[in-house]
Amino acid sequence: MQPAIAPTNQAEQITRVIFEHAAKISREQDLSTLVRLNADLARDLVGATRCSLWLIDENSGELVTRVAHGMEEIRIPAGTGVVGSCVATNEPILVNDAASDKRFFRNVDDNSGFITESILTVPLCADGKVIGALQVLNKPGGFAESDADLLTFSATYSASAIHAERLRQQAEMARLLTHEINLARDVQRSLFPRDLKQVPGIEYAGFCRQAKSVGGDYYDFQTLPGDLFSLSLGDVSGKGIPAAVLMASIQTLLRSLLSRDPLPVAAVMGELNKSVFYCSAAERYSTLFCGVLDAARRKLTFVNAGHVKPILVRASAGGHIERPSDGGVPIGVLPMAQYTDAVVAVEPGDLIVCFSDGVSEASNPADEMWSEEAAAAVVAEYRDRSVEKVVGSLVRAADEFASGARQFDDMTVIAVRIAN
Repeated sequence: MQPAIAPTNQAEQITRVIFEHAAKISREQDLSTLVRLNADLARDLVGATRCSLWLIDENSGELVTRVAHGMEEIRIPAGTGVVGSCVATNEPILVNDAASDKRFFRNVDDNSGFITESILTVPLCADGKVIGALQVLNKPGGFAESDADLLTFSATYSASAIHAERLRQQAEMARLLTHEINLARDVQRSLFPRDLKQVPGIEYAGFCRQAKSVGGDYYDFQTLPGDLFSLSLGDVSGKGIPAAVLMASIQTLLRSLLSRDPLPVAAVMGELNKSVFYCSAAERYSTLFCGVLDAARRKLTFVNAGHVKPILVRASAGGHIERPSDGGVPIGVLPMAQYTDAVVAVEPGDLIVCFSDGVSEASNPADEMWSEEAAAAVVAEYRDRSVEKVVGSLVRAADEFASGARQFDDMTVIAVRIAN
């Protein structure tokens, strides 16, 4: 056993160790290296042979070494060994006769050939919770209570370095996620019709405001072979990126199917339904209204797959409103769902308006919900205005009812008028 270090010599040793390591630590920018340097400091500060820094694996719950002098990564079950007891109790543990301590986990020594004689372990804490432990082994002459104070001092710096690294990683993940969301938003917005071209016999307009950066509502207008014209509006279940991905897939596939053979619409919807069912998660589906106007603009053929009923304002009947109720199940719910075409005659001046339930179900601060009837009344009031005004008035009325309450669902409106 080595002679005890005199207090003055001990103080000089501690000061020397701190200054030697402080110079290295202060220059280091890489946080992983900084953690290793803190482990070196802990070892030398108490005069131990080895140091290991253990962290709780948040996925498995195991204890895993971030640093282990002379060893590869070690994993042990939670609560195992002296380090497990330290983490569980959040208290320092000093053991100067490891072989006689029941908490000592011998497997590591058995596998490595190292002989553990003495152990000092202190918890690592960040943000008020235990994240792991700092452990030193085999100090000549054994550890003293004062060594626990020194090791706790070092553990504070180690925990700070680890916490800073995790915050950096979280910030980087958040930055990347924000970047991905912004890309998804830009891609999604590019899918909405822009620079609407004039189409003979039709006036049309659309609007979508997402509840989040990316959403699940979509709308589209498309000129088709044979001087046909399609209008569609859908609402994918859920929100965020998963809904946006399905939305983009449905819109792309629907455009392709309509371009190839738009009538009957029921056949288009049947093929779309099968593709969505077999290629998306079970909980993902979409309500969808899809209609095709004929070349003479006298007939609208449509399928309403579980979506809000459209509004048809009859110009010749003084603004009489019809709500065609034909429909079917949403897209992607049943693989062999059958759809049937609904056909309505249209005349010059007639107005067709479709919207998502984010409009009709807008809620105010009292949790009162707007309604389809209220939406239809707004359409009737503004039926003689331009289609852009009709769309804008409907959204504005929903917003006025909401009175500043948070928007929980995407709001989408399309309007098509048969030209006079």
